[in-house]
Amino acid sequence: MKNTSIQKNRMRNRGLTGLETAIILIAFVVVAAAFAFAVLNLGFTTTQKSSEVIRAGLSEATSAIELSGGVIARSQESGGSRYVSNITIYIKTGPGKEPIDMSDATLTVSYMDPHIHIARLTNGTNLIVSEVRGDHDILLEYGETWQITIKLDTLYGDLTNVKIGANEEFVVEIKPAVGAMLTVERILPPSIDPLMNLG
Repeated sequence: MKNTSIQKNRMRNRGLTGLETAIILIAFVVVAAAFAFAVLNLGFTTTQKSSEVIRAGLSEATSAIELSGGVIARSQESGGSRYVSNITIYIKTGPGKEPIDMSDATLTVSYMDPHIHIARLTNGTNLIVSEVRGDHDILLEYGETWQITIKLDTLYGDLTNVKIGANEEFVVEIKPAVGAMLTVERILPPSIDPLMNLG
């Protein structure tokens, strides 16, 4: 009889020990699952932030603006010699690029030649930014063409003896709010014609 009661107590203790072990094991599994969820969630967040940074870096590094055709220069005659009076640049946006705000508030156009440098031209005064083909809003979108005309006569103002002429170089920088700028560099030919396509 004694042996039987001792055996029953041992069996009962084994059952309790097994139940306690199972509870501890379940607790470990729950904690491990919660920890794994936290680690995965943090990993997903980090991956998402990294992809956003990469996407933003690519959009800043690649220019959304491209030339659409040649750079047109018009000239006038003064004192027996010709000088360039305005420059027109046609632009478009590349496929898959975000639309570009062409309003004067966000778009910056700068001009430089051997005689003058203007960091920001003013639309309507010495600059004309207009749509050639599109849906008549202020965004340059894929499939649309815009033109940027720099009025050098207005730009030089009272500097009557200063004009850009033959064999001289000019640089136009078109800087959108997002994305890399488009730099247009051209050298005028030795002979200035009334209308020139500078390529």
